[in-house]
Amino acid sequence: MKQFRFILISCLVIIGFTSCVTNYTTQYLQTRKNLPQYEKHEYNWYLLRPNDQIAIRVLTVNEDVAHLFSSSGQTTNNVTYKIYSDSTVDLPFISHLKIGGLTLEQATKIVEAKIQEFDKKASVVLSLSNDVFYMIGEAGKGQYPIYKDKLTIFQALALAGDIKTNGDRGKVRIIRESAHGPIVKQFDIRSKSLIDSEYYYVYPNDILYVSTSPSSFFRVESFGSLMTLISTSVTFLVLVLNATK
Repeated sequence: MKQFRFILISCLVIIGFTSCVTNYTTQYLQTRKNLPQYEKHEYNWYLLRPNDQIAIRVLTVNEDVAHLFSSSGQTTNNVTYKIYSDSTVDLPFISHLKIGGLTLEQATKIVEAKIQEFDKKASVVLSLSNDVFYMIGEAGKGQYPIYKDKLTIFQALALAGDIKTNGDRGKVRIIRESAHGPIVKQFDIRSKSLIDSEYYYVYPNDILYVSTSPSSFFRVESFGSLMTLISTSVTFLVLVLNATK
């Protein structure tokens, strides 16, 4: 009788410390009132900054101009240049061209105007070579390309493989470079109000970090998993009690 009571109490303790994964803990786009409500935020285009690598593709039929921007001398080329700490970039025969702090569209116009001093019919396509984001923690790890304008947090997670069951969806962090150094933005990814907020879009060089949920040690994914845990624990307790006799 004492053994039965001991096993019963042990099972109740296990159930008490165990929590099941529910839609409330994992589902996205929830409208529950106890979730944070984020304000809509106007999208800001990425501004070029020091250490960015820009790729310049010059389209021209002028072979002399083509040779300036391509080691192969082809009329269609793609060469990469680094933006220095003073926000300038050096191009062939064009020094200290300031493009830091500008969008890609604005920088393209400036670079194209300079190249058209050599060839009035030349056109320029400017792109960001380091147009990637990084994922660490419970949503995978690695470097992933930003393959489109306005890449959303959900599209980024789809690339990385989504957040694992034991990931803390209530405290997702983005480490983002700014003019004043790195900043950390924390948000609850389950809230529907996340859409169009300042946390919704992923920018070049962002680091997305998903920590492990504090309660993940006692978390089970389904009722079946809970019953398996209880039966395993009971079996272990019975073996221990029999061994002590």
